Amino acid sequence: MDYHIQISAPTPDILGEIARLWNGNATARHDFFPWSAALLARLLVPAGNPTGRFLTAHHRPSNALIGFIHCNQLREDGYPRAGVVEAVMVDAPYRRHGVGAALLAAALRTMETFRPRPDIVDALGAWPFGYAFNTLADGSERSGVFMNEPDVYRLFRRAGFEVVRQSRVMRADIRGSRPRPIPPGCGFHIAKRTENTWLDRVFRGRELYDHALSRQNGQLLSRAIFGFMEAESRHQGQAVFSLFGVNTPYDQQRKGYAGINLSRLMEHVRTIGGESIEIHVYADNQPALALYDGLGFATVADTLMLHRRM
Repeated sequence: MDYHIQISAPTPDILGEIARLWNGNATARHDFFPWSAALLARLLVPAGNPTGRFLTAHHRPSNALIGFIHCNQLREDGYPRAGVVEAVMVDAPYRRHGVGAALLAAALRTMETFRPRPDIVDALGAWPFGYAFNTLADGSERSGVFMNEPDVYRLFRRAGFEVVRQSRVMRADIRGSRPRPIPPGCGFHIAKRTENTWLDRVFRGRELYDHALSRQNGQLLSRAIFGFMEAESRHQGQAVFSLFGVNTPYDQQRKGYAGINLSRLMEHVRTIGGESIEIHVYADNQPALALYDGLGFATVADTLMLHRRM
């Protein structure tokens, strides 16, 4: 098959073609992601400034877009020398011709020109196959590719990406959620996030909220971050919220505060129109898995965190 790869500026025309490719290839779990050129521009070209580089594959002689990859560089929150493959997709009729491998190789070559040069490259996701955010013990962020898309997994493995850790995507139907009793002398505080962390910057333009359980003296007992990911967070007509982390101070753990906080968070999300909520959790984090299982969460996908040293 005859095709060529080029670096493409994120113009409205290119973003429109990428959105068309996405919407025409969405699979199973992700058929509820309705992308548009405007939404992609908001995410990938905030305030007119591209966050990364698009490499696009075009069929000859028609010049039709048949695949793309988006590569970026993260320089924040203790993660200063990392590259990231944020997306890779090949139109279904053109798969198994080496297009995806060629795009990934071109992205890695492009990252060699980044300054500072990345020490490591993460496979953040393969649209429409999904992604997962995770934090390792050293505080750095890692990400993953859904295991239920073996072709994508093999693509990264053949390019030298290594498995770091496994995690799960869990979802709960909250339409019948039951909040747990609030401990005496405690209350909740819900507020839009004002922090400027890696998470807040990644979800640029999205509204994230803190949901905290505290004593009346201000002592924090448990905090969770949640948000509605707008149009792309609708699954089979349901409004799906995402839970981005649960934090409980070490001296307050194993007292049930995280479960109380989450049950109340789920009730709050239900009252504002939410029907489902998702979270990513390490597959070997047995206490967390037990917590979410007790709140009605069930595993809907497994992910592998993959990275490649430059």
